[in-house]
Amino acid sequence: MKPGDLVQVLPAKFGHYIVLGRAKMSDDYVGRAVYWELAPLPDAAHKFGGPMDEKYIEVVSEGR
Repeated sequence: MKPGDLVQVLPAKFGHYIVLGRAKMSDDYVGRAVYWELAPLPDAAHKFGGPMDEKYIEVVSEGR
Protein backbone atom coordinates (compact mmCIF):
# COMPACT_ATOMS: atom_id res chain seq x y z
CA MET A 1 0.00 0.00 0.00
CA LYS A 2 1.27 3.48 -0.84
CA PRO A 3 0.03 7.07 -1.13
CA GLY A 4 -2.26 7.49 -4.13
CA ASP A 5 -3.84 4.02 -3.95
CA LEU A 6 -7.63 3.81 -4.21
CA VAL A 7 -9.05 1.66 -1.40
CA GLN A 8 -12.20 0.42 0.27
CA VAL A 9 -12.68 -0.18 3.97
CA LEU A 10 -13.76 -3.67 5.05
CA PRO A 11 -16.19 -5.17 5.77
CA ALA A 12 -18.55 -2.55 4.26
CA LYS A 13 -16.68 -2.11 0.95
CA PHE A 14 -18.96 0.87 0.27
CA GLY A 15 -17.41 4.05 -1.01
CA HIS A 16 -13.83 4.72 -1.98
CA TYR A 17 -10.94 6.43 -0.24
CA ILE A 18 -7.54 7.61 -1.40
CA VAL A 19 -4.46 6.79 0.67
CA LEU A 20 -2.63 9.95 1.72
CA GLY A 21 0.25 8.27 3.58
CA ARG A 22 1.10 6.49 6.81
CA ALA A 23 -0.57 7.94 9.87
CA LYS A 24 1.50 9.22 12.77
CA MET A 25 -0.04 7.58 15.79
CA SER A 26 0.63 8.15 19.48
CA ASP A 27 3.10 5.93 21.32
CA ASP A 28 0.20 3.76 22.53
CA TYR A 29 -0.19 2.40 19.00
CA VAL A 30 3.47 1.92 18.08
CA GLY A 31 4.15 -1.69 17.13
CA ARG A 32 0.51 -2.72 17.27
CA ALA A 33 -0.62 -2.01 13.73
CA VAL A 34 0.08 0.07 10.66
CA TYR A 35 -2.35 2.95 10.20
CA TRP A 36 -2.91 4.89 6.98
CA GLU A 37 -4.47 8.32 6.52
CA LEU A 38 -7.47 8.08 4.20
CA ALA A 39 -9.41 10.81 2.41
CA PRO A 40 -12.92 10.05 1.11
CA LEU A 41 -13.93 10.38 -2.52
CA PRO A 42 -17.38 11.83 -3.32
CA ASP A 43 -19.04 8.37 -3.33
CA ALA A 44 -17.60 7.37 0.08
CA ALA A 45 -19.90 6.03 2.79
CA HIS A 46 -18.70 8.81 5.10
CA LYS A 47 -17.51 12.31 4.39
CA PHE A 48 -14.71 12.01 6.94
CA GLY A 49 -11.23 10.62 6.42
CA GLY A 50 -8.64 9.81 9.02
CA PRO A 51 -6.45 6.98 10.19
CA MET A 52 -7.45 3.38 9.51
CA ASP A 53 -5.80 0.12 10.52
CA GLU A 54 -4.17 -1.56 7.52
CA LYS A 55 -5.99 -4.85 8.18
CA TYR A 56 -9.32 -3.21 7.30
CA ILE A 57 -8.15 -1.70 4.01
CA GLU A 58 -8.49 -3.37 0.62
CA VAL A 59 -6.66 -1.88 -2.37
CA VAL A 60 -8.99 -1.39 -5.34
CA SER A 61 -6.55 0.33 -7.70
CA GLU A 62 -2.89 1.17 -7.28
CA GLY A 63 -1.77 4.76 -7.77
CA ARG A 64 1.01 5.63 -10.20
